[in-house]
Amino acid sequence: MIAGVAGGIAERFDINENLVRITFAVLTLFWGLGVAIYLVMWVVVPLADADTAPRRDPTPVSTSHRLSLAVLASVVVVIILAIVVARHLRILGPGLALAWVVFLMALAIIAIKTPARRLTLRRIAGVIFLAVMSFVIVVVGATMGFLESTGVTLAGGNGDFVWQPTSLAQVARGYHVEFGMGTVDLSAVSFSVAGSVVSASVGAGELRVVVPANAVVSLTTNVGIGVVADTPNSPGFIHGVTTQRFTSLPEGLNASQVRRSPHLVVDARVGIGRLVLSRALAPASS
Repeated sequence: MIAGVAGGIAERFDINENLVRITFAVLTLFWGLGVAIYLVMWVVVPLADADTAPRRDPTPVSTSHRLSLAVLASVVVVIILAIVVARHLRILGPGLALAWVVFLMALAIIAIKTPARRLTLRRIAGVIFLAVMSFVIVVVGATMGFLESTGVTLAGGNGDFVWQPTSLAQVARGYHVEFGMGTVDLSAVSFSVAGSVVSASVGAGELRVVVPANAVVSLTTNVGIGVVADTPNSPGFIHGVTTQRFTSLPEGLNASQVRRSPHLVVDARVGIGRLVLSRALAPASS
């Protein structure tokens, strides 16, 4: 219906072409994978009459290197994406994914003008490799774009990080992890009545924040895809949270004691994953 790819596959394997079209449609729902594979096959699969068309040269030699160049380009783009993820460069990730889709469309347009070479084992391997690389490019780019849309700070590096400041002077304004786990333990800090502001975020992974037992805490939580768990004064698990605000008070305090208690404002964000907020246990009285 578009380039004859589905019909060609159906004829080759003797199946209904509508089943092939449905397969492409379903794969398109997975980050556009169906479109990427379709465009790649449009470029590299030979036309139906490529083998029967009259040839002037009985033993022609093809000089087309589109597939080789596309494979090389995909490797370069994946390497650049890896650098983007490691160096938390904003915008560039989704921009590369979009540019790659445009590149595949350009190859498809070129394929309309020039017939492809005969299908060989080398070309089949190249098509599979190019399809896999295209899938990686689209998924990574789409993920980076989604994380940026949630407002998460893509910084701080990758891995598992634990911060345990013991004084107010050691408390940083922000604690950030790009991919991995971050634990911000503020239980040993004596915050002032005037209040302090702390922000923490994890792009993809898990964020754990422990607040002091005696602090009045104003919480702002934001999770793009995932859950907020064990949150003080919240009903268990909250799925798919988008900007929830509430205040957590130490147990057993009256209004006068609340005004004289340490105050803390926490902005906790997770793009994809899990956010766990908890209060430290009060020291046992003698």
